[in-house]
Amino acid sequence: MATYKVLDRKGNEIFTDVTLHPGEVLESELAARGIKKSQFALSLGIKPGHLSELLHGRRHISAATAINLEKLLGIEAEYLLRVQMHYDLQIERNRIQEAA
Repeated sequence: MATYKVLDRKGNEIFTDVTLHPGEVLESELAARGIKKSQFALSLGIKPGHLSELLHGRRHISAATAINLEKLLGIEAEYLLRVQMHYDLQIERNRIQEAA
C-alpha cells in the first residue's frame, strides 16, 4: 500500500496546522474518483446518512471503517486513523486554549 504524504516540489514532507477531518479527505477522494456517495455508502456497509455525517465531520472514522475504506479505496487505514487522531488532538487543544 502507498503512504500518503503532502510533499513540496523538492520532495520534502509538508506539515500544517490546518485542522482537517478525515471525512474531508474522503469526500475529496470520492469526488476525484467520480464515486457516487449513496452507492459508496452501500459498498461500505453503512447508511447514506451515516456517510454524510462522516463526510461533514459529525462522525469519527473507527478502526473498522478505516479498514473497510482501505479495502474499497486503497488508502491505508493507518493514514485515515492518523488524520482522525490529529483532528481530535487539535480540537481538544483548541478547546483547552479557549477555556484558559
